[in-house]
Amino acid sequence: MRLNLYRMSSGRPMEKLPFYKRRGVRLAGFAGLAFAVALTGFTGYLWRTPLQAQAIEFSVDSGLRLEEIIIKGRVNTTEAELINAIGTPWYDPMLTLDLDRIHHNITALGWVRGAQVERVLPAKLVVTLDERQALALYQDDAGHHVIDHTGTIIAGVKAEDFTHLPVVKGPNAPENAAEILTLLKQQSQLFADVWSLTYQSNRRWDVYLRNNIRIQLPERDTAGAWSKLAAMDREHRLTKRDVINIDLRVPNKIVIRPSRSTVTKGSST
Repeated sequence: MRLNLYRMSSGRPMEKLPFYKRRGVRLAGFAGLAFAVALTGFTGYLWRTPLQAQAIEFSVDSGLRLEEIIIKGRVNTTEAELINAIGTPWYDPMLTLDLDRIHHNITALGWVRGAQVERVLPAKLVVTLDERQALALYQDDAGHHVIDHTGTIIAGVKAEDFTHLPVVKGPNAPENAAEILTLLKQQSQLFADVWSLTYQSNRRWDVYLRNNIRIQLPERDTAGAWSKLAAMDREHRLTKRDVINIDLRVPNKIVIRPSRSTVTKGSST
C-alpha cells in the first residue's frame, strides 16, 4: 500500500510549492542530484556547523525533502501507528532522515517482526514490513494473548478479535504450538472441530474439540495416531458420538470412554 500524505497547516493540506519558488534556490538536474548524494557522506562531519545547515537547506530547496512514504507488506499494522513511528514531518530534509531511529520505532510495533527502511532520493521513504502472523491464543492466569508462530505474544493486540483461533494452555505451550498445530492441520476435517490444546508435562498434548471431547495424543508418533483417528472418524463418526474421552496414548489402540449419560442409559435398559 502507498501513503501519499501531506503535512497539515492550519487544518488544511500544505501546498506543494515548486522547487524554484522555495527560497529562490535550485540545483541543476543530475549534477545537483550527484552533489546531494555525495553530501550524504559528509553530513556526519558537518553536523551542527553553519556549513552543514546551509548545505541541508540547499538540498531541501532543490527538492530533496520528504514528500512520499511507501509502505510495503502492511496487513495488520495501522497507518497511524506507522506514521507515528516514522515521526518525521513532511518536507523535512531527506539527507538528515534518521533511518536507525525510524527502524527502531517501527520494529517496536506489536505486529512488526522485522522491517527494511530505505531512503530513495529525491523524495521517497520506503518501508518494507515483515509482519507477524497470528497463530493461536495463549491462555495463562492473566487471560488470553495472541501469539505468532514463534510463540511470541503480539503486543497491543486484542485477543477478542481473534476468537476464531485455537487456544493453547500449559507451561511452554506457546513455543511448541506451531509444531502441533501444523501436524493437526494435516487432517483438515478433524482439525475444523479443534477448540483448544493443553501441553502436558512438556511431552505431549491433549486436544479438546468444540463438543468437549478430549483427545489424549501420544508423546511418540503423534502424527500417526492423529491420522488413524481421522480415518476412523470418517468411517465411524467417532467424534460425533456421545463420548467424553478418546485416548490414543497406547500404540495401536484407541480407548473410548462414553459420557456419563450414555453409561446411565445403558445400565437402565
